Amino acid sequence: MDQTDIKIIKAENITDADSNGGRADYSTEVISGVKFNLLPRVTSTERGNGMTRFRKAFIANMNRLGETAYGASVAISSPGNGGDRFYIKKGTDKDTQNDLPTDGWTGCGALAYNAAAGTESIQVVFKAADYAIPEGALLLIKDSAGGTANVRTSSSAPCTEWNGNTATIKLSEQLPDNYTSDGTYVGVMIETGDLSPSVQNISVSSTDGQFDENGITLFNDGTETDTYSITFESSFSFLCAGAESGPLASGTISTAYEPLNPKTNQPYFSIPAECWSGIFEAGNTITITTTPASRGFWIKEVVPAGCAHEPNNSFNLDWMID
Repeated sequence: MDQTDIKIIKAENITDADSNGGRADYSTEVISGVKFNLLPRVTSTERGNGMTRFRKAFIANMNRLGETAYGASVAISSPGNGGDRFYIKKGTDKDTQNDLPTDGWTGCGALAYNAAAGTESIQVVFKAADYAIPEGALLLIKDSAGGTANVRTSSSAPCTEWNGNTATIKLSEQLPDNYTSDGTYVGVMIETGDLSPSVQNISVSSTDGQFDENGITLFNDGTETDTYSITFESSFSFLCAGAESGPLASGTISTAYEPLNPKTNQPYFSIPAECWSGIFEAGNTITITTTPASRGFWIKEVVPAGCAHEPNNSFNLDWMID
């Protein structure tokens, strides 16, 4: 597993309507350092009136050797230098803006005071007092020199006390190093779990045909969130279509079936000839549901009414795997 194997990619639907979000679009990577690559430019009218905008992204494991990215997490690691506010929240493989709840949004703030190694609480200044800081949450602490550390919030409720926009956060362990308030930020990480494709469900409708699902191979950079329907035309040939990807190439039970994902030039999945046994008939069906080696998350930007123009405004996303 190499650092370049982990990508942040966009969602299929990019809009300000309820349909915003959905599945991952493996053809569109969020490029670091490129302006307006994830969130669009805020217009003067939007700054004057105020607005809230959502964008979905995915942390994706694109390793071509099939390695799992264990314990993946992603966080906002700097809050931005403008008057707008950025939040992050865990998503699903397919959720849209219409599915989003109003609570549970978290983010990043600045360390309010110098914090010494061994302390069991820190004070963090956020841009508002509505950032969720759950008990047992994983924190990312990042200083101006690029040094990082991870600690968890206390598992005892409440782990946070607010005084205005300043949160005193109790930790489950001692702070490992000294940190100065100058240029040190604290972000709440979204823990997405292991990044590996999987078969979620298989259904075989045949009297005498058998299918060994253990022989299926999935691909980090090819498998997507989809349900595929295989329909036999004869005892050896079949058609295949994905509920999301549409009609795919036809196949036979005598050769490996590897329909190509045009976004990545890797197969959605591979079914070797050895998976088929018994006797299939025309009209027999198999459905296969897969999930990808990626996990969705949401970014919310809140622009207060009358927000000043900041030409160099940006925020940072950091990710981590074990």
